[in-house]
Amino acid sequence: MGREYHFHCEHAGCSVTVDLRMGGTREMELLVDGKQVAAASTHGHRAQTTVMTTILPTDPPRGIEVEVTLPGALGGDPASTLLAGGERMPMPAREVPHRARRTEADWYL
Repeated sequence: MGREYHFHCEHAGCSVTVDLRMGGTREMELLVDGKQVAAASTHGHRAQTTVMTTILPTDPPRGIEVEVTLPGALGGDPASTLLAGGERMPMPAREVPHRARRTEADWYL
């Protein structure tokens, strides 16, 4: 089971979130106002950068890109950056609650 990361920021009155699950397959989701608008996945453990694009539901609509930088096999933490209007805004990481391990008592539920 891999680690999970969440990055979040507010932009143009919209909530922009990246959910990232690390493991053999690295899965990324881009959410705007809680709705999934883009997704990507990569295989392997090499360092790489993935860009997801969407259009914010503003008046007028605004296009944004979110750049997710994944660490290599030697470790490190991923990072996420919002690219909008020629600006690069780092998206702060949000704490992810750890899931409790199953106990023997869970088998009887």
